[in-house]
Amino acid sequence: MENDLKNLIKANVKLIQIISFESLRIHGMLVRTANELEKDLFIWNRVEGLKKWDKEKRSFEFEDEEKQLPDTVIDFFKEKENLILLLEDFYPDLTEDKPRMIRTFRNIALENSKGKTLVFSQPFLQLPKELEKDVHILELPYPCFEDIKAIYKKVCKEYNIPNADNPDHELIESALGLTIMEAEKAFALAYIENGSLSGAEVPLIIREKENVIKKSGYLEYYHPKEEMKDVGGLANLKDWLTKRGRGFDKGAKDFGLTYPRGILLLGIPGTGKSLTAKAVGNLWHFPLLRLDMGKIFGGIVGESESNIREALKIAEAIAPSILWIDEIEKGMSGISSSGSTDGGTTARVLGTFLTWLQEKTKPVFVVATANDISQLPPELLRKGRVDEIFFVDLPTVEEREEIIKIHLKKKNRQAQNFDIKKLAKASKGFSGAELEEVIKEALFQAYDEEKEVTDEHILAAIEKTFPLSRTMHETIDKMRLWAKSRAVPASTNEPETLDDNGKDVPKLKQESYNNPFI
Repeated sequence: MENDLKNLIKANVKLIQIISFESLRIHGMLVRTANELEKDLFIWNRVEGLKKWDKEKRSFEFEDEEKQLPDTVIDFFKEKENLILLLEDFYPDLTEDKPRMIRTFRNIALENSKGKTLVFSQPFLQLPKELEKDVHILELPYPCFEDIKAIYKKVCKEYNIPNADNPDHELIESALGLTIMEAEKAFALAYIENGSLSGAEVPLIIREKENVIKKSGYLEYYHPKEEMKDVGGLANLKDWLTKRGRGFDKGAKDFGLTYPRGILLLGIPGTGKSLTAKAVGNLWHFPLLRLDMGKIFGGIVGESESNIREALKIAEAIAPSILWIDEIEKGMSGISSSGSTDGGTTARVLGTFLTWLQEKTKPVFVVATANDISQLPPELLRKGRVDEIFFVDLPTVEEREEIIKIHLKKKNRQAQNFDIKKLAKASKGFSGAELEEVIKEALFQAYDEEKEVTDEHILAAIEKTFPLSRTMHETIDKMRLWAKSRAVPASTNEPETLDDNGKDVPKLKQESYNNPFI
């Protein structure tokens, strides 16, 4: 990015905006650029006023304390030549109610004078529409491995920690996704707590990273306990994930492979889509980030677009990683009316996400799940956005046997003590989540009777449970029909035909199904 900044200044671009929380990194980048281009460097903010970079003292020194008002510093810029002026957090003076200031910057962009550049820095993208064509935007990426390594050395020097030149690779890697200041604080805290900075301190760095990511409100650093052995059935999907995981091997790129993009898991609620997403993190040993699309949308103009860009930047910074988006249709449900209901915000957020999905080069694997196909935007379903679209159907009798065994084992019960085939046959049309609840209900009943749980308890729980497949019989048939030509089945088994015994069941309005893609 430093080269981009240098080239923009050489090309006489008058107005540049740098998006980042990291003021010190921006200062360092501008100092190096100003020195190389032999220009004076000034910075301004509304608290400290105007300062100039002193090459001999290697620090910013007060230039003129009277120039604290925005108007005065802009007049200063107009009078000077051969300089770079950094305006920090200037955006409150570029709002719609400041037309005079906006016009001033438009005039600066049109000036023929050479040798001076105005740089804005702020944590998020915000520009008045009038300046969108005049300001060049640069987004400072998160620190790379070498940047974090330099911070590690700095902390080692400050605390007299030996072996600073040979840091643990895993320790440095664990801090990816943090800003320079956050990484410095994380290393310092880890040293103060444990008295060393080695691979043993990785959990402490990850703990700090979790806290930082959690502050965003829309990302969660998830520690999966679930494994692929906890997922019953879905053999086709499991096999695909095992093979595609090898695409992240060191030799894969030399062989001609590209990093896998991601998958879209569509299907019936409770069939293991979210469980599979969690298990992938354990299968590949990658960090798992859960993105809440609903929380991406903010009330301030431009905030939603900024949030999605920031989330994607974090996912790339800690790559290789997995970005899990659960029930993605809920965040994108307003896409068709976005232009008239939210000023196009949903459409722009989707556009940003899809463009990134199509063009990303970092090893970030996306796992998106959806229950309601009808609410998904058609753009997301187009081949090429993700590697594959899988349809997760209700478990077949063989898969129900496997699922029942899994849940009995979790409750410390031996499968051989039960008639698994009989239980699987009796639970036709049950989803994995419903089978889990059946086992729980049977245990409660047995405990109340002060007996050990038996087949009879489980069969009684099955009899009392009214599965979703009965109320959504028509819906599931239509979903299967849609998926037949548009998605790959997650299971290798043929789906079972559902018994049409839910005709007389009263249905809520939201249980009706109207899929525009069918």
